[in-house]
Amino acid sequence: MKRKALWFEGPGNVMVREETQEPPGAGEVLIRSLVSAISSGTEMLFYKGALEEGSQVDAILADYHAPLRYPLRYGYASVGRIEDAGAGVDRAHIGRLAFAFVPHASAFCIPVERAIPVPDGISADEAAFLANAETAVNLTLDARPLLAERASIFGLGVVGLLTAGLLARFPLARLTGWDPLEKRREAAAALGLATGDPLAVSPPRGTEDFAIEVSGSAKGFKQALASCGFSGRLVVGSWYGSRQPTIDAFDTAFHRNRVRIIGSQVSTLAPELSGLWNVPRRMDAAWDAIRRLHPGQWITHTIPFFRAADAYRLVAACADDTLQVMLSHET
Repeated sequence: MKRKALWFEGPGNVMVREETQEPPGAGEVLIRSLVSAISSGTEMLFYKGALEEGSQVDAILADYHAPLRYPLRYGYASVGRIEDAGAGVDRAHIGRLAFAFVPHASAFCIPVERAIPVPDGISADEAAFLANAETAVNLTLDARPLLAERASIFGLGVVGLLTAGLLARFPLARLTGWDPLEKRREAAAALGLATGDPLAVSPPRGTEDFAIEVSGSAKGFKQALASCGFSGRLVVGSWYGSRQPTIDAFDTAFHRNRVRIIGSQVSTLAPELSGLWNVPRRMDAAWDAIRRLHPGQWITHTIPFFRAADAYRLVAACADDTLQVMLSHET
């Protein structure tokens, strides 16, 4: 059979190619895609040419050749139905909805254990948020929120909004979201956050018990760092690509305030949590976040897969009008 697959040919250039799709091998399932979510963070680094060629891929993404170089396939949020099963696989899987951490394609084969069943009651559109929800769970675990703490989130894209939704459940004294884009601030306000435009109002300095940085920008990192008070915690979830922020040698906010910078990365769990936490438990927490927060409300555009180039141009040029852009594989 044939399939369509997305390729990043180079900066600003994506193409949907027709390829041969082999049938599932032993232990594999064939999944026919319904939707896949475009990441406005990592994927747009590749699209805009901010990829550090030779970067190592996340350990959780098994279908990628490392190091990363153009042309390359990418994506990590596909949802579809299991259409066929190879030798040794229970055929009861056929027809089930499944999530997979795979590049954008109309069909693909993966080992059955990597086809993550979508729980009953969750639609394909909302299931496509699983990767970002799992990231938000990790950011929250790494932040270690405590009673009556003051916190800020810098960057209110989908990951920032999901993290905000999780943190809004904690009895914090204050939770503020910062983003220059109005649509994102409105979505955060609907979750109960106070919000601010960091281009119009200077974020607080030295007041926050912890800050979470998911803006993807060097300026966002500097503002988040400056917001932390004495012994504050800065949890960094952004991948900056070639536009990496720096800490000045005499950065007072960092040097005098004993700020702890925590790199949060979804491929692993913090070692100190390993007693009771594991990846399946984190995945359960991510599904629960999807059930409660209904992130499908943040889908602003659904674009047919054959028009993927238009979708990436839209995300790159119209960030103020887009929250989550989906690629539809249904014909």
